[in-house]
Order: sequence, then structure tokens, then C-alpha cells
Amino acid sequence: MEIKLYGQAEYYYAVQKEILARLVKENVITEEQCQRIDELDRKVIFELYPSVAELEVGT
Repeated sequence: MEIKLYGQAEYYYAVQKEILARLVKENVITEEQCQRIDELDRKVIFELYPSVAELEVGT
């Protein structure tokens, strides 16, 4: 039996957003780079980790 920890995708995505915001604030990346990274990361994160939306669909 596999136990899924629903909500991991949302958590990881929130952490990723905080990291990107800090990188933009410290001028490590540009706002455009931030947006592109965000798009790619969101797709990957929600493909790899279970989200709350999956729990709602599964019930």
C-alpha cells in the first residue's frame, strides 16, 4: 500500500516561489527569468508530487 502525502506539490511550489522572490530581490535573476523558471518549476512540481486537487478528485 502506497501512502501519498497530498499537498506536497503546493508546499514545494510555495517554497520555490519564496526562493525565486529572494533571487529577484538580490538581483541574481531578472523578473523575466523568474517568470520562466516559475512556469517550468510549477509544471515539474505538480507532475512529480501529489497535490490537494488529486485528493479531491480521488474521493
